[in-house]
Amino acid sequence: MRRDIKIIPVILSGGAGSRLWPASRQSMPKQLLPLVTDETMVQETARRFSGDLFHNPVFICNEVHAEPIQAQMAEINQEIGAIIVEPIGRNTAPCAVVAALHAQLSNPEALILLAPADHHVTKSDAFRRSVAAAIPAAQAGRLVTFGIAPTGPETGYGYIQQGEAIGPGSFDVAGFKEKPDAITAQSYLDTGGYHWNAGIFLFSPETLLSEMKKFHPDIVSHAEVAYKKANLDSGKVSLDAQAFADCPSESIDYAVMEPTQQAAVVPCDIGWNDIGSFTSLHSIKKGENGNSLTGDIIAYNTANSLIVTDGPLVTTVGVDGFAIIVKDGAILVTKLDAAQDVKKIVETLKATDRKDLL
Repeated sequence: MRRDIKIIPVILSGGAGSRLWPASRQSMPKQLLPLVTDETMVQETARRFSGDLFHNPVFICNEVHAEPIQAQMAEINQEIGAIIVEPIGRNTAPCAVVAALHAQLSNPEALILLAPADHHVTKSDAFRRSVAAAIPAAQAGRLVTFGIAPTGPETGYGYIQQGEAIGPGSFDVAGFKEKPDAITAQSYLDTGGYHWNAGIFLFSPETLLSEMKKFHPDIVSHAEVAYKKANLDSGKVSLDAQAFADCPSESIDYAVMEPTQQAAVVPCDIGWNDIGSFTSLHSIKKGENGNSLTGDIIAYNTANSLIVTDGPLVTTVGVDGFAIIVKDGAILVTKLDAAQDVKKIVETLKATDRKDLL
């Protein structure tokens, strides 16, 4: 196996972040916001792929986010390999196929690291070591995923069951498990060998395309047309709208990782958090009295709460376990333990044609 292999980071930046409304909007979703640090999440993600192991990152996003991504990469002096524009959201499997097709043309010797733009990682060096450890398995024709060491019986994530070792630090996948209930999640921790599924993958273009053709040839055929007919303008690869719309919308997990016999997992402890809700954001940012307060706030007898305002004064008395978000004239008040349902507000806004608030 070659030891000088390089990796193309492909950063998926197509999500809307509806569980983080009103902070996250369609025009400026969570990955383009500085939610955890002074840098935006997409900037944090790009910085993780620094060093000689990586080519410049490729981004897959929708049209409205291409210019903000270019501007944010310029702010941190990060060169861009390419920006691939999705005319319509089609989940991660079509994106993986397009990434493989692009890599075959641009850097045919490289591996692809497919990673979401909205994850927070506190141990970047450990993450890069885990990626390096996964290279032999990916070169050997495996589709490698990264299993996050669980810190508790989390019910909001899927799990990966670790199988037999196939090399130093890498293992067969014995099974993928759906988001469990609390009792099942605790049993995974008690048993051991179960990891959170972070949705980060390392593979060769040839392996991904070969396995996708076995299980979803329709996705491959439509994605090939969308890429071949792409419009190239201003450094962007704009996929053909009709051909990409014809792609079935499917996740890489369901489309190929679960049915394939080539799945492998590299367990890792990288300080990972999926900023999928105000609950997860609060868990990272909470400080004194369990609060995270940003903006003009007077909080009296207030605990375990996330409060953010972009202007108007927010005052609280006797509040415990709430998220209060004021952004661009919209206000959200929710119990943190109900924050997963914020997306229902977004669904209602769509149903009532409140486009000005989306």
